[in-house]
Amino acid sequence: MKNKPFSALLLMLILGTPSVTHAEIKTGYFIDSPVTGLYYQTSSQLSGTTNKGAFEYRTGDVVRFFLGTDENGYLISTLSGQEVVTPTLATTTPSKSINLTRLLLSLDSSPSNRDEITLASKMLSNVDFQQRLKQIDINVLDSSSKELNIDLVSVKEAVEHLNLSQQYIEDNFTSDDIIYEPANKHLKHIIIKKKDWQGRMCAYDIKYHHHPKYRPSFGNMEYTVTDTHLIQYPSAGDYFNGCELDTSHPMIADKSPISEFEGFGGMIGCAATGCTRNDLNGFTLDDYNDEGDWKYRTIAMNFDPETELMMEKIQGLGPNEHVRHQNRGEQIAFIYPIDKEEKIPFEGVWQQTQYHGQKIETHCLLVKNHQVLKHPKIGKTCPKNEEQYTLNVTKDYADMWWVNNKDNSAQLEQMNLLVRWYLNGNQVQHTTWEYLPAGRDWKQGVLYRYRQTLQRQPNGIETMDTFSVSEFSKILRN
Repeated sequence: MKNKPFSALLLMLILGTPSVTHAEIKTGYFIDSPVTGLYYQTSSQLSGTTNKGAFEYRTGDVVRFFLGTDENGYLISTLSGQEVVTPTLATTTPSKSINLTRLLLSLDSSPSNRDEITLASKMLSNVDFQQRLKQIDINVLDSSSKELNIDLVSVKEAVEHLNLSQQYIEDNFTSDDIIYEPANKHLKHIIIKKKDWQGRMCAYDIKYHHHPKYRPSFGNMEYTVTDTHLIQYPSAGDYFNGCELDTSHPMIADKSPISEFEGFGGMIGCAATGCTRNDLNGFTLDDYNDEGDWKYRTIAMNFDPETELMMEKIQGLGPNEHVRHQNRGEQIAFIYPIDKEEKIPFEGVWQQTQYHGQKIETHCLLVKNHQVLKHPKIGKTCPKNEEQYTLNVTKDYADMWWVNNKDNSAQLEQMNLLVRWYLNGNQVQHTTWEYLPAGRDWKQGVLYRYRQTLQRQPNGIETMDTFSVSEFSKILRN
């Protein structure tokens, strides 16, 4: 185990001081096949390198995984410590989950044996390679492969590998232990459209945020599962026309016998008995005829007991011999108890690490009173004295549209959208936001900002070219 005082101090400033640093040390596993060679750090000051997937953590820890030999490597994810971590748990976006597996497989030092991924390449300790790695957006990995100068495995191979990894998890981590009991909880179910079936990007246009007839790219449902019924509450609904929420089909109050939902998975399926880890986590490849509508897609399901947040991600895999249309749809769902709805407080000091071309810069920002203020100096640490933040850069961060929220906190869906915004009022811009909550209070995740340009191919499929990537970590007060 490595002892790095400066790194531990910085980690505590960002993630908060752990409440118990002498709690029992547990063993978790990073599984995409067991992965050897990922560097990790925890909020209770444990650190090391995964060995056949194994890493150490304490209950309540937030863990950061790096692709590299130390904390200067590429940050894969920041998430709550738990027994099994997978690429699908490590991100909120469907394409990034699969592309992370593609990247790990492409860097595997023993590609002839996919029963384990070994990251022993000298490339990972190369400063130039790490700098290039930090400049890419894994969501659009194919357009970045030339910069990395590696041969990427295909999406098909990665999907098949994830399917085998799921079988490995079921064979080695199956338990009858109940990790969550959703019965009689008022659950909120948010659905965010990322792409429609034609491959068109689903962008939320903040210019129409207050327009009463604007149809956003996200919807929601609310319900409670009891022993006898599923009780549905009025909500926006989950019907979409392409990227747009169909506001003519809101959910109404209803009460249906639970027998009508026999065979359902997820929280509805296991509410009566309590949910095991395998009930709420999984990865499947659908390739079957659904009453004339052929399904060819991946479905990933993950649950974090610490945040009480469940994610469901669906990604169409394109046309095949049975599917003649583009089949490029992507969506994500978040499910959690409504009394747990932790709106993310955004006021305070944030450290922004920006990767733009060959430049890497660290900025210190203060978000307060619906404004974004910047410290005039670039440095690795951010002062907590708010009076030192003198540069008003609010217009440069107009894509942080939640800054105008009246309650000074952001909703989870707001931090996981592609937004269309306008620099100086008329210059069209696109930003994809990604935030995976970590820790019991949801505050300890890393916020990603991908500045992008939208490209449309001749077949109508839209792609995003990323020209700037930023990581935002909130500096928590002790």
